Amino acid sequence: MADEEPGREGNGPKRPTSRDRNVIPTGWLQRGSRLAGQTGKSAARFVGTRAKSFAQPHRAQEFLDGFHKQTAQQLVQMLGEMKGAAMKLGQLASFYEFAAEGEYLATYRDALTMLQNSAPPMDPAASRMVIEEEFGKSADELFAEFTDDPVASASIGQVHRAVLHSGETVAVKVQYPGVDDAVRADIKNVSAMTKLAVAIAPNLDPKEIANEVKERVLEELDYRREATNQARFNEMFEGHPFAVVPKVFPEFCRTRVITQQFIDGAPFMDAFEWPQADKDALAEKLFRFFYGSLNRFGLFSADPHPGNYLLMDSGKVAFIDFGLVRAIDPGTLKLLLETAQALIHDDRDRGRTALEGLGILTRHTPDIDAVWDHMRMLNAPILEDRPFKVDPPLVGKIGQAGFDPRSAAFRALRKVGVPGIMLTFNRMSFGLGSIIGRLEATANWQAIMREMWFGEPSTTELGRAEQEWLHVAHPEAHPPLGELDR
Repeated sequence: MADEEPGREGNGPKRPTSRDRNVIPTGWLQRGSRLAGQTGKSAARFVGTRAKSFAQPHRAQEFLDGFHKQTAQQLVQMLGEMKGAAMKLGQLASFYEFAAEGEYLATYRDALTMLQNSAPPMDPAASRMVIEEEFGKSADELFAEFTDDPVASASIGQVHRAVLHSGETVAVKVQYPGVDDAVRADIKNVSAMTKLAVAIAPNLDPKEIANEVKERVLEELDYRREATNQARFNEMFEGHPFAVVPKVFPEFCRTRVITQQFIDGAPFMDAFEWPQADKDALAEKLFRFFYGSLNRFGLFSADPHPGNYLLMDSGKVAFIDFGLVRAIDPGTLKLLLETAQALIHDDRDRGRTALEGLGILTRHTPDIDAVWDHMRMLNAPILEDRPFKVDPPLVGKIGQAGFDPRSAAFRALRKVGVPGIMLTFNRMSFGLGSIIGRLEATANWQAIMREMWFGEPSTTELGRAEQEWLHVAHPEAHPPLGELDR
């Protein structure tokens, strides 16, 4: 009989060992060294690039382009192998339109886009090991069929196609073994992550980004929580005309495993090749999903990055990740919407009252005009009752106002309060805006919001279909604002 592979017990799955190249580095020093090492290598290579450019000035642009392309590729490879918070940072960066001097951020963004739908996969034996540890039985016992090759891989887990004994085809998301330790190690590596964030977008506040990554990924570690969130959204959007939330199977979910209905669909990035009219319709669907759940149900998903959608042949969009979901109380929602009305009518006194109620402003907050102008720009798509195009320059301008120390709003914004709910809301709002901007979509965004705020009849085909569904599926749902709130 042939010798068994190292780490394999009988005919069971091979268990990853410390020698396995797919094992995630989990030590604080080990992961910090990789992050810092990448920065150091890039800096040294840049010195060499500059020297070559001086020696051959006619090829300077060629050398510089090559430097950025190579650095971006190596960055993606490193983050993909490290998984955890480090990879999540890359995913977040890939769809933001950051404002900065120079023209190379798009190079990094386009390279990091690869992290949205795929990353270097782990050995299938690792997934099988986690399943067995979580359920006390093997994947072959738990499922009628289990496909070892992952259909997708992300920051803290990878997805396998399987079939239940009852016949349903499912997607089984399995957390990488050791990713919990890896994430906590990344959290300790704030300084290294800061350098990485600055390398991607020099005008960012890197500490704020690191804090956001920490909060986001720690919540994602508990798949039971995600399963509960997804079940709530599945119930809310059952029968929706263009939004699909896959059913979850609670009996097949554990802390590190979540099992949901398998959805056949294309990756979101395919949409960037669509005709503009189709991109406009897709943007409207996304806008209605995120803001519709917030305004109608007081609940919203705050992770709008493109890896969380699948585009179905029917024209529907499947929303497949609910690791970060927030509820908002009616009082806070009312203050948010009051702020929006004040911005639309350019009523600063009304706006200050609402912002003070939210804890964003106090009576001693300086530079209210700079804050107000920034908020008007941030909400530009809904300020006028007309078709409005959201594009990368607009999103970049908004980002610049908040992140660039040279902007008029920068200093004042650093002195305002940021309640926890607003941090999460802004994460959703700006992330969604960045995606719509990359689609360069046009719609009457204010009219869509008035449907949600006041219950006005829709002016679009998608909106009319949604209102018909809402009337049947949620007759108890009432607009959060009344006529007196206009």
